[in-house]
Amino acid sequence: MSAGGAQTAGRRSGLWLVLFALAWGGGVIAYTPLLTLLLPLKLGLSPGDKVATLSLVTMAGALTASIANVVAGDLSDRWRSRRWGRRPWIAAGLAATALGYAAVAMSEGLAGVLIAIVAFQIGLNLLLAPLAALAADEVPDAQKGALGGLMGAAYPLGAFSGVAVMAVPDSLGRLAAAFILAAVAILPFLALRPAPQGSAATEPEPRPHGRRNLAAVWFARLLVQLAGGVMFAFALYYFETVRVQGQALTADGAAGRLALLMGVAALLTAPVSILLGQLSDRLSARRAILQALTLAVATALVMLALLPVWPLAAAAYVLFAIAQAVFLALQQTYVMQLLPSPQHRGRDLGILNLTNTLPSIAGPALAFVLISGGGYRGLMLVLAALAVVAGVLMGRVREPG
Repeated sequence: MSAGGAQTAGRRSGLWLVLFALAWGGGVIAYTPLLTLLLPLKLGLSPGDKVATLSLVTMAGALTASIANVVAGDLSDRWRSRRWGRRPWIAAGLAATALGYAAVAMSEGLAGVLIAIVAFQIGLNLLLAPLAALAADEVPDAQKGALGGLMGAAYPLGAFSGVAVMAVPDSLGRLAAAFILAAVAILPFLALRPAPQGSAATEPEPRPHGRRNLAAVWFARLLVQLAGGVMFAFALYYFETVRVQGQALTADGAAGRLALLMGVAALLTAPVSILLGQLSDRLSARRAILQALTLAVATALVMLALLPVWPLAAAAYVLFAIAQAVFLALQQTYVMQLLPSPQHRGRDLGILNLTNTLPSIAGPALAFVLISGGGYRGLMLVLAALAVVAGVLMGRVREPG
């Protein structure tokens, strides 16, 4: 590859950006229905066992993901194909994810599910790490807001896939449907001929306030992901506590309603994300937009804590899902602008990815303690406070220029 880097690389076409965002959405599809809906249902234990068991499995998977993402990113840094960039690693990750799904399908008992989730997370992160680094390599900063908005619009594909997967009547069919949907979203980007690109070997000049900015966005993302990770893992169980016309929901009933809410949020997330992504490029207002989104996350969590009745809890969950998804997408590309080492974008994004996986380790433990001590109200209020702190941290970022 020639010298220059993402800063001087040519603009990407609209088709390139859309197909990349679709591939990113395929990565979201690969884990959303499985970890949000299918895993809790597979672990369908008695009420006294399910929180502790899901916490254990989620923590094991998150620890595996933390290590696998850094290793996969570093490998894709070291052995990129000159012609195809990181695409061969993405293809290998898709194949490994298929094997992870097969392991989940064949697993039996707690030990079997634990081993299967570990295998799944290795394959998934072999897919996701080089995919994220490819965007940092090949998309110029002037388009990163637009790309972030499209990535945010792609996140709801995970929710739509949840609706589709839950329409399949048996567990094996649901697993197969989830992987097929993910592959269909990813393969078009891999089939697209790579555009001429600059090398990630050099950076024009050091970023001002680079370390301070990275620390602020790292911790802000960590806190928002902690809130999201807990909701992601325990939303099904939370909605089992929400009463509809005075009656509790069954596990399947709660799962169906949750999948529907995910679909409603998806319909609203896409246009909001695209609009805010475009505005962040045109107005250079990414920091202010990200702060507003953390406030929306906190507001939704307070509503979930204080208003656990179906219409209001449903509206709060939709607000939470939109705000968190758009925050993560726009901040993902914002962070790409701050990476200090072009030669190690995959590795460094893997380290930043710890903000995605560490909450999945700490979050279930926090949830277990707070839920056991007083139910979901205290948990949601604590998470709301963390979202407020995240907004304060984003305010400490010194934007270039």
